[in-house]
Amino acid sequence: MAEITSGETLGGRGSISSDHINREFADQMTTASCNWRILRSMISSKALLLLPALFVGLTSILIAGCGDRRESFYPSLADASKDGAITRGWIPDDLLPGSSRAIHEVHELSPSTEWCAFEFSPTDSQGLKTNLKSVDALPPPVRRVPSPGVSWWPAVLKGNLDIEKIHRAGFELYVIEKPATSVTTDILLFAIDWPKGHAFFYRTSESGSVPSPGS
Repeated sequence: MAEITSGETLGGRGSISSDHINREFADQMTTASCNWRILRSMISSKALLLLPALFVGLTSILIAGCGDRRESFYPSLADASKDGAITRGWIPDDLLPGSSRAIHEVHELSPSTEWCAFEFSPTDSQGLKTNLKSVDALPPPVRRVPSPGVSWWPAVLKGNLDIEKIHRAGFELYVIEKPATSVTTDILLFAIDWPKGHAFFYRTSESGSVPSPGS
């Protein structure tokens, strides 16, 4: 009687050996592994392609978050007037000397705040001096000045203000209060270096009683 070997079955020549089955199984596993690597590579490639779009979206969000702040520069007071900055109320031409130049300005609409720097001719300062009120103590709304996030604003005028430190830096401090609306008052803090013709002002507003023009 013939002995049935591992390569045969009772079915004769149409039988499949176990070695052949193992090879096919190994081939299928290898193919599946290869396909998975290709699919993973495709997913990674698509993710990389999406990165620029994600970056643009994130940038748009960041810009929108800082979109309330606007910065401008004017070589002269006349340039500020041409741009409409005086009409819009950001550059107070009734206070700044006519010789004002190199005017930097940044403001926020909500809350209404402004930071401004300008240079002027020391011989053209009388009108500005007439409108300013020297102070020994700062009003509460301007005791602390938030940073505008620009390079031209001096460090000595950021955060909780130290009057003595500001004086040592060469600046004299002045305050102007004037009506903004029927229920709000604009408070402007000026820091001025008269001999050098350098000036800065910070503007904020507060609600409450509005001072009369003569006060």
